[in-house]
Amino acid sequence: MAKSSRVDASYRDFGTGTRFCVDWMPPPMVPLRGALLLLPAFGEEMNKCRRQVAVAARRFAEAGYQVRAVDAIGTGDSAGDFGDASWAAWVADFRAAAAHLVETSAVPVIHWGVRAGSLIAAALADSGSPALLWQPVVSGDQQLTQLLRLKVANDAFAGKAAPATTKDLRARLEAGESLEVAGYVLNPRLVLPMAASGIATWAAGVVKIAWIETGAEVLTGPPPGSARSIAAMQARGADVTYAHVVGEPFWMTLEIAENIPMIDRSLAWLEGSAP
Repeated sequence: MAKSSRVDASYRDFGTGTRFCVDWMPPPMVPLRGALLLLPAFGEEMNKCRRQVAVAARRFAEAGYQVRAVDAIGTGDSAGDFGDASWAAWVADFRAAAAHLVETSAVPVIHWGVRAGSLIAAALADSGSPALLWQPVVSGDQQLTQLLRLKVANDAFAGKAAPATTKDLRARLEAGESLEVAGYVLNPRLVLPMAASGIATWAAGVVKIAWIETGAEVLTGPPPGSARSIAAMQARGADVTYAHVVGEPFWMTLEIAENIPMIDRSLAWLEGSAP
């Protein structure tokens, strides 16, 4: 029976301040083949994804890949409040964690973007690292709009006589006001730069990218929105591999869910396509 992966959880400083960090390492005697830096989903989706991410990280580690998860400032067990975080600070945290992995592991480092974490992968694209993207959010503007629609719906449900529209809420953000949505305080310095980001503008260059989506039905190719973004990345020289697997949309299910086919497909790409 194969030995299980090793886990190290600690507070570490990669150059941007003390952050909580978890590293899954291969079992003893299993050679290190590569490293993945997790770029997590946004807000409540991040919490929904934790189980799936942990199961995947153990599988990746058992196959010989180090996996690093870092709580950026204002998230998880790291210092600061979510409402005080900024997009620039998040990108700096992950860039520093990735640079440390490059320096210490001496193996290729892959950016593993889950949902809106793929937007952070786009912000880090100048590193030239390969990327594994899970059900990527292709537009930060779309992500923000969905959050604002949630607030509009919640205000209407609460019985407010004249709930604000998404246009009103966006104007308040642009005026510098923070908004509370579903228990999260949205800082304009976080969500407006996120809204300005997108997968289609990824400065790809010659880099390998796995784009993996999932759902209840079998698909033979990417849906239109994904197809347009993939085509834009390919036009910039990226080697994009698309796959769709049948499985649970773990980032949005009411109960915590696992999607083993997505993990299996990711491992197949790591072992066959990633450097």
